[in-house]
Formats: sequence, structure tokens, C-alpha cells
Amino acid sequence: MYLFVLGRQPEIGLAELNAVFGNTGSILPHTALVKSDETPNINRLGGTRKIGRVIYDNDGKPGDFLNDKLSKLPAGKITLGISHYGKSASATNARKTGVILKKRLNRSVRVLPNSASEISDAASLGNKLGTTPNKIELMMVYIGHRLIIAELIGVQDLNSYTLRDRGRPRRDARVGMLPPKLAQIMINLAIGANATGATNHPTIQPSNQLTILDPFCGTGVVLQEAILMGYSVYGTDIDSRMVAYSKANLEWLLRQKNLVTNHLTIKPSNYITAVADATAHKWTSPIDCVVSETYLGQPYSAEPPIDKLRENMNTCNLIIEKFLSNIATQLKTGTPLCLAVPVWFVANKTYHLPVIKKLNELGFDLKLTPSNSRLVYRRDDQIVGRELLVLKRKTF
Repeated sequence: MYLFVLGRQPEIGLAELNAVFGNTGSILPHTALVKSDETPNINRLGGTRKIGRVIYDNDGKPGDFLNDKLSKLPAGKITLGISHYGKSASATNARKTGVILKKRLNRSVRVLPNSASEISDAASLGNKLGTTPNKIELMMVYIGHRLIIAELIGVQDLNSYTLRDRGRPRRDARVGMLPPKLAQIMINLAIGANATGATNHPTIQPSNQLTILDPFCGTGVVLQEAILMGYSVYGTDIDSRMVAYSKANLEWLLRQKNLVTNHLTIKPSNYITAVADATAHKWTSPIDCVVSETYLGQPYSAEPPIDKLRENMNTCNLIIEKFLSNIATQLKTGTPLCLAVPVWFVANKTYHLPVIKKLNELGFDLKLTPSNSRLVYRRDDQIVGRELLVLKRKTF
């Protein structure tokens, strides 16, 4: 059993875990338990900040258990971090736990100071917690009288995400900048249990045999993340400048030895980029999966008048409906898709694309979350958010 600490929008992280691992239980707003026969790979899960292996699940008095575990650690100094989750979680309580454990051990222990109830991701990474037996982070989840303790095994690599976002040679804020984490989530939502993101071992045939299409590829973030997950990619865009940007960014990716793991070889033959209008283009088969941030329309720094908003909505809706009508005829039954489409927040109201109500008519089944809630990725101050649609091509 594994404990997952979810990101800023936990409902999206939980949906990703449900897609990859099956029925997943959320035990607190930002934590979830997952049963997996293989060790989850955090580097392939965009919606998870930390993963721990559950070592205790019982009542709230684990003193003897922890004493026994810590006393069996190899000789040498121990670096210990304590993270508390739950209603009673606080920096004070986390510090008290660390002090108690240190007093009980007759050896050198460095307890990381808690400025919050949880050790920050940066501190976990900087102190290399979870990388050796003597560098430990205990993740303690309090649920009433129940206590779950997990030992940290992975933290999101913040530096890698920053490099994959801001380090690329070609970026353009005017066309939107899809976060690499969100691109990973979208790939996992589409491919589900067949995602190489689930574990360290692919669960499908060699993944470069599976091709992911991004018909609105922009600067190539989806293509980049899919390649890093081991897939072949096919990116097209109506703007030749964006296609050139994608190509430059993927060529840059080939040179980043610190991003390309030992088991993954990226070759130019793993990807195709081309100029194409997604509303009319005929793509080369096979298309095994479609993952894309579609046209998001005009960006806003302030709330627009409703008439201007509706004009923008109609333009976006027309383009996306034409795209869906076009690609539906080119996909095999059951082909998965995950699309990020625009959603607007104006005057305390939420405006969704009208075409969402026509998905069945256009040939697609919409997969809902277990709670039937919509998946919307946005900051609180954003006027234009991204609504994630997880689809499958219906039977012809």
C-alpha cells in the first residue's frame, strides 16, 4: 500500500491516480491510498507531490513500532523529517514527534526543523530524504483514532519540471504555456492503466510502438512529456511558427542527458511534426491516443464584457467542434482522448463550451470522475481555465 500526497488541485491528482491504478481512496483532501504490486514512479505522475510506502496502519500509539524500526537502521547519522497530515496536523505537533523520537534513540539524529506541519518538497529533495535507509521522512496521517505512517520513497523533482518548462529554447506566452505536470496528467488520464507512468515497468508492449497525437501541438509540451514517458509522438499545428518551435524544443530535449533516463533512448524517428489545420487534416495512421490542449481563445487579464466573451466562446466552440467532427472519422473504436478545452470564469459565473453537450452526437463517450465532477485546472485569479475532457471514440 502507498500513500500519495496530491498537488495544488487534489481532485485532478486523484482522477489521475484512478485512471492509472483503478479505484483509489481519498482519505483526506490532499492524500490518497493506492494498492499497487509495483513501486509507483513519481516522475511519471504530474498530480502527485510525494509518495510513501505505508509501514503502519493502526491506532494512534505507534511508539514501540517506531522504536523498533529506527533502532534497526544501519550505523551512522540519521536525518529525520516528520510530516503530519490531518485535522490535528501542525508544525508544533510535528516538531514534538521529532523530539520524542530523537530522545528514544541512543545515537546521532538530526531532526529537520518544521516551519509547517509538512516538510516542504524542496527540503525533502535538498536533504535527499527517502534515498538511503538513514535519510528518512515519516509521513503521518491522522484520521480520528486511526494513524497511517508511510516512509517517503519519492518527491516530485522540482528542478526537472522547471527545466522542462522554462529551460526550453522556444516559449510563447501568447498562445498559452501548458505546464509539464498537466501534460503528464492528461497523458495518464487518456491512457489509464496502460500508462508507463504507473510504475517503473511498462505495462504495455514497448511503448514507442504506441503513438500519441497532439493536433494543436503549440510549443510541444505534450510531445515532450509523452516522449519522456517512452511514447512515439505526432504533433501538428496550423501555425508554422509553432511547428518550428516544437521541433526546436524536441531537438533540445534530445540533448538533455539529465532528463533522458538510462532505459529510454529518444531518436528523431520517435516524433513527427507538421503544419496542419486540425479541423480538416487527414493524419497518418495509426493514431493510438490523442492528447492536446485545444484552442483556448483570447486571453484575458480583466473580465471582458459578456458580449465579447460570448463572441470568443463561439469562435472556440466552432473550431473545437469542427476538429472533433474531423478526427472522429479517423479514429478506431475505443481510441482514448484527453483534451484541455477553455472554460471561463466571469462575473461569478462559469461558462463551459456548448460542444460538450454534443460529444455523444459527435461520436465520443465522456468519461466522468467517480464523483461526476468536472476537472478544471486553473488558478483562483484566472479568467480562462482549462477543462479536461477524457473521451473515447464510440462504436461506429
